[in-house]
Parts: sequence; structure tokens; C-alpha cells
Amino acid sequence: MRSVGIQAIAVHLPDGVRTNSWWDKAASPPQNATSSAMASTSNGLFNRRKINPYDAAMERYLEDPFFGSIERRVVTQSEGSVELGTEAARRVFDAAGVSPNEVDCLISVSMFPDRIGSGDAGYLAQALGTGGGAFNVEATCGGSMSGLLTACAWVQAGLKERILVVTTSRLSQAIEADDVTLRLCGDASAAFLIGPVKNGFGLLGAESLHTGNTCGTWLLDAVEDTSGTTSSGQKIRLRVDPSISHVLRATAEPYLVQTTKGALAKAGLELQDIDFLVVNTPTAWHAEFSANVLGIEPDRVVNTFPQVANIGPVLMPFNAYTAAADGRIKPGDNVLMYGFGGQAEASAAVFRWPHVILAAPPKEASIINPTN
Repeated sequence: MRSVGIQAIAVHLPDGVRTNSWWDKAASPPQNATSSAMASTSNGLFNRRKINPYDAAMERYLEDPFFGSIERRVVTQSEGSVELGTEAARRVFDAAGVSPNEVDCLISVSMFPDRIGSGDAGYLAQALGTGGGAFNVEATCGGSMSGLLTACAWVQAGLKERILVVTTSRLSQAIEADDVTLRLCGDASAAFLIGPVKNGFGLLGAESLHTGNTCGTWLLDAVEDTSGTTSSGQKIRLRVDPSISHVLRATAEPYLVQTTKGALAKAGLELQDIDFLVVNTPTAWHAEFSANVLGIEPDRVVNTFPQVANIGPVLMPFNAYTAAADGRIKPGDNVLMYGFGGQAEASAAVFRWPHVILAAPPKEASIINPTN
């Protein structure tokens, strides 16, 4: 069977950085769905003799009004999702020495697109000049894993030769300023090329499960876009239901364990064969929780949450890029990758890491605590 995997990765962060001082540190967090749910967890569950791994990893963050977040990068000129995605894509093309017309498919993962009703795929393909088709994948925060596995399957089947996956997060524009959830979210984009790799490298096995038990925990509204950046005059607003903390606590471990077991079985490997773990880190405690559940040493998992907070579907490629750039992932390593998307799917995949081309690191922030 054809060996397929990641050929190159690029990540992009916008110019703005919002530190915790953007909010009033002296004030307690606003009590909305997220903070109320976490507070109930703190008051009711940690008095029990035994707590589950998710609670144990989360416990020390509950008194922090920022839940472990320190910085988050945000757009400063109301840049749209297409602009963010285009920048990451151009960076990966430059690094890999690949022209857009050498790509015969583009997959877009946006949270959320610049417009309501359609994603960014066609807009990105037109702006970049890629060849072949273009389509959108929507799997909330797990979308980059869904896009990665879809691209691998198409190339492995011989239907495509090289696919560009572009993923963006523009969560700072989708959450109201007085919502405590904003403290945990940022903006970013990433792009990666999927194609043939050296025999025996690339994707070895994968497993996915639907996350239907989380349905209803996130709510989306269409509201007026006062920034004037969307053609429709509307944008998506993200809200959370009070049940979200309880549902995540109950489902996080089984989704991780079941998909990991399935991916390892298909790869013909055991957990002790894994050299590094890449998980999406939508909270400060997800990396620790995941490592503890799987019995993997903490230094074999990367956590970028303190620097960028929750960047939605960009987390998986951003964390993989960071670990590879730091030399923590090396060619020949067996890498377990896991992505969770609420109301969509959770996926685990095992890769034998090929020589992956890494674009230059994202530039430093130039605007501190932007107001928009």
C-alpha cells in the first residue's frame, strides 16, 4: 500500500497578543455557563475520595480566573479567515518549494468562516491559485484531524497526488467580550501538505468515533457583524451550555482511550512503541490529562495552551509543528496524534514521522492587548 503522510507544515499567528491584563485581574470571572459549570465541579466533586483523571488534571486551575491561559494571539485589523488561511498556505508553499498548481485538492477547516452558510475552500483555492477541487470539512475543534485523515485516504487511494489542508481559528471574533470563554480562546492558522512519503513512513493506522454525547453543549447564533468584515453583515457567535463541563469530564477519557486503542491495533503497535503524543489542547490541563490516561511521560507531549490558548482546529498542526521545531519529534519517531471535536468526532492516528519540512516560525506579536 502507498505510504502517505505530512510533507510540510506551516503555522501563522496574527499580530496581536492579548495578555491577561486585557481583563481586570482583580475582578472574579463573569459567571456564565463555563465558569458556573467549573465552579460546581470545584464545589461538589473534589470532596470525594476518588476523582477521575480529567478532574485531577483540572483541579489546580479552578481558582485561576484565566483557567491557566496566559496569552492568546488575536487579529488586529479584523482579518478574515480567508486572509489567515492564505498566509499559512503561502508559507507552506514557500518552505516546501511547491507551487499552488502542484496541488490537486484543497481542504479547508475554518472555525469560523468569514460568512454564514459556506466555508472558505473555494475562496482559498481562488486566492492561492491551486489546481483540482476544493471542499470544506466541519468537525469543530477536531476538524484538522478529520481533514488530515481524509487527505491521507484520498492520496493513498491514488485519487489525488498532493492535498493542501488549511485550517483557521478566528474565535476572538466569535465570542462576546464579556463572556469568560473568551479568556480561553485565540486566533491562528496552519497549513500542511499531504502526499506520498518514504516507504514505511506516514500513516500507519487510525480510528474515529462520533462524539454525539456532546451534542448541545455548544450553541451558535447568527448576529450582526459590527466590524463590517463579512459580506453578509452577519457573523457566528459561540456560546456554551451549562452542561459542557460535566459532559467533557464524562466523555474525555473514553473517547481518547477507545480511539487510541483502535489506531494502535491497526498500526500493529503498542503504547510503549509511541515516541511522542500530539493532542489538541483546548484547555491548560488537556496535555497532562491525556498523558496520564495513556501512561505516557509528560515530556513526551506538547502543551502550547499557555502561549496561544484554545485555537480550535489549528491546535493539532500547531502542536505538531511546535514539537517538531523543538526537536522533540524526529524522523522515524512513532507519533500518536489525537483530535477531539465536540458534536462531531474524535480521532486518533499513528504516524511514523517522515522528514517533514517546517516553515519558518510565526513572527512575534507587534501589538499588545488590542481592543478589537
